[in-house]
Amino acid sequence: MEDVERPVFTGGDSSIAGPGGSPAASSYGSLAGCHGSSAEVYCSVLQVAPGMLKESGYGRFNVTPWVRWLFFAHTYFVYIYVFFMFVLAFYKCYALEYPVWRRWAEMVLIMLIPCVQHLRFYFGHWGCELGLVYDLCAFLFLNAAAMLLLMYFLFLQAYIMPLDSSFLFVAIVLVIVESLCGLVNAMNAMKLRTLTRAQTIMMTASIISALVVFGLFVEQELAGKEALVDQSAMRWRGTPFPRLRTHGL
Repeated sequence: MEDVERPVFTGGDSSIAGPGGSPAASSYGSLAGCHGSSAEVYCSVLQVAPGMLKESGYGRFNVTPWVRWLFFAHTYFVYIYVFFMFVLAFYKCYALEYPVWRRWAEMVLIMLIPCVQHLRFYFGHWGCELGLVYDLCAFLFLNAAAMLLLMYFLFLQAYIMPLDSSFLFVAIVLVIVESLCGLVNAMNAMKLRTLTRAQTIMMTASIISALVVFGLFVEQELAGKEALVDQSAMRWRGTPFPRLRTHGL
């Protein structure tokens, strides 16, 4: 029976033979242009037919394999805190007075969180597991977007309650840990593979975006701590300090 050429994924742990038994690609093949002469090369899981990853014998790439369990646990935590965010948002709309447009805007932002998180988990799993360049880029960009969304509710929403601060802080820390895992795998991919100039720029931009948002979160946290210290000092001296006014309670 005549041999049939099979698609080859770059970055596998073992080479896959092409027609006549000759190797079709090395264990860390070139990603230049995401195509090859003797075999087709994939740069994203979106280019792969369902089930093809198992049939291809494509090897594992993840240098932080424990992040798979973190993704699994984080998925359920997202369901829990998004539910509480909806409950608190409805309570605030009923009990507090603030602009109608901001109520709708915050509701829309809450509904965006599960969408961004599920995309993050999908590209993060396959990007870290298989070292696919475009998936790692998408994962890091989505991490930055998810952190910005959560940081709005942690620092800038109309009314911030203690329960908001508690679970949102934990949610952002989990995204940061997953971002660091993606960053390590992205740097490993850049080290072991030959990327095109466009792929290198995309990977670098995604890494920088995640690091910039992480730095912004640290800066906001430190600024919040300083504000609390200043208010405590004013209270100790008997100096009144401004308070958040609420209406309609």
